[in-house]
Amino acid sequence: MADLVVPRVALIGMHGHGRVHLDGLLDRDRAGRLVLCGVADVREPVGADADLVAGSVFDTNAVRLLERVRPDIVVITSPAHTHLHLAERAMLLGAHVLLEKPPVTSLADHDRLLAVAERTRRHCQVGFQAFGSAVVRELLRRNQSGEFGELSRVSVVGCWSRDTDYYTRSDWAGRRTVAGVVVADGALINPFAHGVALALRLAAPQSNGSVRVRAEAYHAYPIEGDDTISARIEPDGAAPVTAAVTLCAEREFEPYVRVFGAEGQATVWYTEDRARIEVGGRVEELAGDRVALIDDLIANLSEDPAGDVLCSPLRDTRSFTAVLAAIVAGPAVKPIPARHLRITPTRRTIPGIEDAVVAAGERGVPFSELDLPWATEECP
Repeated sequence: MADLVVPRVALIGMHGHGRVHLDGLLDRDRAGRLVLCGVADVREPVGADADLVAGSVFDTNAVRLLERVRPDIVVITSPAHTHLHLAERAMLLGAHVLLEKPPVTSLADHDRLLAVAERTRRHCQVGFQAFGSAVVRELLRRNQSGEFGELSRVSVVGCWSRDTDYYTRSDWAGRRTVAGVVVADGALINPFAHGVALALRLAAPQSNGSVRVRAEAYHAYPIEGDDTISARIEPDGAAPVTAAVTLCAEREFEPYVRVFGAEGQATVWYTEDRARIEVGGRVEELAGDRVALIDDLIANLSEDPAGDVLCSPLRDTRSFTAVLAAIVAGPAVKPIPARHLRITPTRRTIPGIEDAVVAAGERGVPFSELDLPWATEECP
């Protein structure tokens, strides 16, 4: 298509994480880099929210909005189980898409959406922001050049805390399914999804998305899904990925991905755009900036969508969708008995979980091999 100097952009979902996108789009609109032509949300904006979107067409029906404004780009931040329908419709109407993670909730949906993108020759960027990081891109480059030697494994470690409000923010929060529809809201495939996607690209950059997953999922909160999980992910013909994460920490720290290679190691704190590389006795610290995925998409609108020019194209995230599907289809989540928790009116934490996730990541083992009482005894 011809270069678009000032693309027209529509946003679907203006609350929650959608507010971050809305603020960014409004900043770019004021700077003349795009035109925010439309906003859709199931809730009518009121007060200050109404003022924010006053210059755009608003509709409570996302598909109707797309048909009214016919944007060049659609940013989709609605719940994951709505992504397929909305992204498919947007591309069929001629728009390129920035799709929040997780992109879809099944491999069948992933393949269907990819086929639509290829048929319509539209870009579909997935919202794994870490792939916009200069540090992450440098780490990926060095890994592909063989600097770390043959990889034995890659680990993902994360330790955050969420309160009870986090699980009452919507009807799909903390759920694997709602009314028979997969929504897949779990620790590893939502808040720590960026780490998983990065680890998979490091371990298996040429993967076709075929993986085997063995997960141990637990919950401290009274939810259907998990808030604490360890997993071993085995991409075909590639190094395994081990993951250990929680949303029930007493002491938070920034998540990281670690590469274990025959010639060296590397650790990247992907939320902070910094890394430490250790090769041949040398230690190198990296830091840098990142490009926003919406800017990356705008810069490449006129490029061939088949050319892998985007930071986070849909085709490169199939392994992540395979992990999501395997976790949802896996064993039921086990409750952690209350005697192993610290419970307040607003928060639940797991004493000692910080040491557990670090040990699991360093040793490449699941929680059940760490002599944790809640992970080894019969629950509840």
